[in-house]
Amino acid sequence: MIKDIIIEELIIVKVDIYIYTKGGELMAYVISDECIMCGACEAECPTDSISEGDSKYEIDAETCIDCGVCASVCPVEAISPE
Repeated sequence: MIKDIIIEELIIVKVDIYIYTKGGELMAYVISDECIMCGACEAECPTDSISEGDSKYEIDAETCIDCGVCASVCPVEAISPE
């Protein structure tokens, strides 16, 4: 229940703040090859959209709510909007 409330609040924030594509949809975040596989992003993702890949962590664009929490905790700034 608390996680649902947090997600609802993040959705409100993303609508107010985050960049839109031409079609009016919010952009998912992506992780670049600069990823050092520390796992900080995965631990902080409120929707569990981040998983460990072969050489870097990966974000599931279908479940990502574009909140930007992952980008804010990445120590090497390897995460950005798509």
